[in-house]
Order: sequence, then structure tokens, then C-alpha cells
Amino acid sequence: MAFALSSRVTRMPPKHAPAAEPTTALTPDDVAIQVPTSATELTTLVPHPGLDTFRQPAAQLASLVAIAAEPFGCVATARVTGENLLVGYAAFHRPSGIETWGEDRSGRLIELGAVEVAPGMRGLRLAERLLSAAFAGGRFDDTVVFATLYRWHYDLGRTGLGELGYRRMLERLYASVGLLPMETNDIEIGSDHANRLVARIGPHAPATVVAEFERLRLRRW
Repeated sequence: MAFALSSRVTRMPPKHAPAAEPTTALTPDDVAIQVPTSATELTTLVPHPGLDTFRQPAAQLASLVAIAAEPFGCVATARVTGENLLVGYAAFHRPSGIETWGEDRSGRLIELGAVEVAPGMRGLRLAERLLSAAFAGGRFDDTVVFATLYRWHYDLGRTGLGELGYRRMLERLYASVGLLPMETNDIEIGSDHANRLVARIGPHAPATVVAEFERLRLRRW
């Protein structure tokens, strides 16, 4: 399972030997979820070779390191218990300045930029566990968290789903933590019927933050 992560340029973490895939079938108890995971902790992990939907695994890990180091960044990780093998993650960060959402004048909006789970690990409900842990304890209750679902980022080949089927699967996943489909005038999202905006308005989000999110999603071009 995968979703988009904003492109970032950053330093690479130390080189590791290629990660070996587990030789035995894993159960949910064999995978530990940690949130937040610090930038320092991330540099000690070895990415599963299947974490390659957006870029090569080492480069993807470098992006996660950069996000974890940001003031508003938050990275949830799934790793094989007792090992340093990274098998899944969810990344939250401030919207990129090159996107419509980067025009946020409140400075408080948070983008769920990526959720990815390595092939062979997708029967363990790791995506659900990553998101549940990330939102636990009211971590994002004072803001608006949104995600932009783009067809060109869907992992169709590995899942066997069609574009709309994949979008619906993502909608169900994100709805499990309160991110629901919302209408938007965003040109890029509106460019394909399989794209979607989903968002969660936190119960304690200030009116000014909610208003800014509404301005951006319904802006006039």
C-alpha cells in the first residue's frame, strides 16, 4: 500500500547493507509501531527493498529523516521487532511551498504526505496501525490534517486494483482515522476522476486554521 510523499532534497543517511527480507511469515505481533520516530532513530534503520514506490529505498529513508527533523514533522514507523528493518511508515509534515496548500497563512495545516507498506507485509494491517498510532492521544486534534490522493501515485501493479478501486481503498483507510472526502476546486485534484482530497478537522482546531483550510480547498483560480 502506498501514497504520495512530497519531493524533498536532503542529505542521505549512512549507507547500510541491503536489507534482507524476513525468511518466515510474520504476524502482527512481530512488527512494532513507533510514533514519533526521531531523525536520529531513522538513520539507524535499514529500509525494506520493497519500499520503492516513490523513489529508491535509501532515498526514501533520507526524505523521512528530513521530515522527522522538521518542527512540525512526524514520522510513524513499522519495523520488525528486535531488528532495524523498516517495513512501513506514515509521514506528516507542513505542506510544500510549491503546492497550493503551501500557501497556508495559518502555518498550522498538516499534510499526510505518505503511507507505504512493503510488499509481503500487507496482510498485517500495518497501514491502519500506523495511522491509528499517529492520531492517538489527540496528536493532531488542534489542526487540520489533509491528504491529496493522486492516481499517478497509486500502486496499481502490485495490488491488482483499478484506479477507482484503489482510491476507494485509500478512502476507507483514511476514514479509519477521520479523514473524509471533501470537495475542492484544486485544479490538480480535479484533473482526474480518480483523484481525491480527504481531510480531518481536529475537534480543537482554531477557527482561523479551519477557515484557512476552507479558503485553500475552495479557492478561486
